[in-house]
Amino acid sequence: MAQQAVVAYFAALLVVSVRYSAYAMYWYWWLFGIVGVVGFFILSNTYTRKWAGMRERAFMKNLFWMAFMLRVIMVFILYWFFNEMTGQPFMFHAADSFEYGEEAKWMAQLIRNGQFQTYLDYKFGAGNGISDAGYPMYLGFVYLLSFDSIIVARLLKALWGALTCVLLYKLGSRNFGETTGRMAGIFMMLEPHYIIYCGMHLKETEMVFLLVLFLERADNLLRSRNFRFWAVMPILGILVLTFCFRTVLGLSLAFAFGMALFLSSQKVANLGRRWLLLIVFVASAVFFVGGRVLTEIDHYWSQRDTNQESRMGVISKRQSLAKYATKAVFAPMIFTIPFPTMVETPNQENHRMLHAGYVVKNVMSFFCIMALFLLLLNQDGGTGWRNNVLIGSFLIAYLFIIIQSAFVHADRFHLPAYVIELLFAAYGVSRMTRQKHKRWYTYWCVLMFVAWVAWAWFKLQGRGMAY
Repeated sequence: MAQQAVVAYFAALLVVSVRYSAYAMYWYWWLFGIVGVVGFFILSNTYTRKWAGMRERAFMKNLFWMAFMLRVIMVFILYWFFNEMTGQPFMFHAADSFEYGEEAKWMAQLIRNGQFQTYLDYKFGAGNGISDAGYPMYLGFVYLLSFDSIIVARLLKALWGALTCVLLYKLGSRNFGETTGRMAGIFMMLEPHYIIYCGMHLKETEMVFLLVLFLERADNLLRSRNFRFWAVMPILGILVLTFCFRTVLGLSLAFAFGMALFLSSQKVANLGRRWLLLIVFVASAVFFVGGRVLTEIDHYWSQRDTNQESRMGVISKRQSLAKYATKAVFAPMIFTIPFPTMVETPNQENHRMLHAGYVVKNVMSFFCIMALFLLLLNQDGGTGWRNNVLIGSFLIAYLFIIIQSAFVHADRFHLPAYVIELLFAAYGVSRMTRQKHKRWYTYWCVLMFVAWVAWAWFKLQGRGMAY
């Protein structure tokens, strides 16, 4: 299966480069893509087999250090690469990433001057939301302790990314068994998106870490035989932090936890414990979250159509075919999109740098979709999907919100869902035991090849560049 995905990628890369030779990618984008795609599929196969017989503690140690090493290497590569290409150690066309750094510097300097209250008044004054408050403050404290070091901030991202791999392994093992959990951890370790994002100054690495930490701790609380009331507090604290990074992420997690308390099987947690947790969770959420967050959620929901129309209007000015990119088109493909950019279109260097991650996501979405179908059809017997309500509810809730938003095709906004998609994909791979399943996967790789070539045409045609 790994070989088929790699062959489909190379075939698409060659066809696109020959058909649209005037817009063929520069060599360094080829290098990012080939290393990312081949590295993910071939090494996933290699390490899944190599580490299969290891004891749990040894596996977690290997998983952490390999993930950390890969991310540290990428941190230094991208620091040099961005400096060479843009003249500063930030991604191409840096907007949010640069502003986060500037705000963090300002906050750190205010603290040094004994004026932290000035920053708090600016950040949490009347009328300000909390959705984007967490990351700049976190980065400000990192800068304060590291003398404004960009490298230290990104090395910490490598640490959070490596820990996320271990947490995903533990979450997967508890939900689907040891083999699937190990596979999910290895997928996360090698996935190009999560490696490259450690070398950028965006909040996604820390946000995904908080997301997986919440799900792993909440899942452990639900399944633990030795229930302790005070174990709820740290989990609620993590939930509050996720609201400070992205409101809709916190909302999706709160919804998922509530659904898990309502719908999980007795095998996961008995009814009495679930009702007790529900009461504590609702009371704590009302106390901690408060009216400001509810107002912010209501604002985002009421503006969803306007924001989407506005964003698509801006995109349509440079991409004439964007008018066909509606909710009805994107919704059936929500587990698979976005598609990779393999041609030299203006101002899309970041897309080309990340195109290996898009390829991996497109292919692995097949296994995620298969897993969801198998769970819903209760192919394993017993209680089926009711053993996995927490992670399933989060995935569906977050993707539903993304479909309603202006960022349905924005890669950054898919990353929180994608990490859980990789977990379901690992389960899907473990269930690929029948020949007909493997045949369907072959058809999927062919379909992705067609989609990648078609997307290159779409990119160029909409900009008047195709011929």
